[in-house]
Formats: sequence, structure tokens, C-alpha cells
Amino acid sequence: MEIAILGEGEVVIRFIDSKGRTLIQEKVGVFGSPTVEARRTIALSVETTGGAVPLSPVLVRQSNPKQHVTFDGEPPSRFTRKRSEAIGCPIDVVNDAERGCAAPASQGHGSVLLSDDQALARLIQKAARGKADPSESES
Repeated sequence: MEIAILGEGEVVIRFIDSKGRTLIQEKVGVFGSPTVEARRTIALSVETTGGAVPLSPVLVRQSNPKQHVTFDGEPPSRFTRKRSEAIGCPIDVVNDAERGCAAPASQGHGSVLLSDDQALARLIQKAARGKADPSESES
């Protein structure tokens, strides 16, 4: 699937499985001219020890309401609805996903958080091991 973002700002996209669980979260920031366009291609499945798990993208946050976002050339809500139905999500999950509602990834359930912020990545790893200290500040 191709995510196209026209205009500066940041979007957060969560990728849910057929039960509505967020397995991947991706944050994409676009900076520069208001006419800049970014494109990102991402697979709509993840490989697990149990095999491939199909995913549906959910646009959960957009920092700039003037930004134009599409999933494979379609409005995110329309694409998300069709994809969520196709992977077998229950109707309540489909409706929530279409409205941009997807729960954050929960710790300890094989979730994946994609971030290019190395300090954040180290903090997440420490928290997953039970070693996070809120008073620590890493640079």
C-alpha cells in the first residue's frame, strides 16, 4: 500500500489485525513547503512465528488539517473500511477504524512500534524489560 501525504505536518497510522489489535504504529513527518508530497510504501501484513498476519491501516492522528492524506489513492477512511472488512474485522472494529479509532499497541503482545527517535526507542526497550525509570533522561 502507498501512503501519500501532501503538505507539511505529522500523521500517525496504526496497523490493526482482524481483532482490532494494533500491531504496528508508524509516525510520518513531512517538513518543508506546503506543496511538498511524501510517499511511503508499506506491506499490509507482518510475518510472525505463526505465519503472515494481514493488517489494516488506520489514520489516527493528523497534526495539520490542511494536509491531504491518501491510502493507495483513496481517502483513508474508505480504504480502511474496505481493508478492515476484507481481513475479517468485526463490524464494531470496522466502524471504529473507519472513524480513525484504534487502540494503542499494548506491551507484551508482540506489538511493534516504529520510530526513528533513538532515545524513544531505548526508553521503550527498557520499559519492555521493566527497567524504565521516569527520572532518567537520555539524549
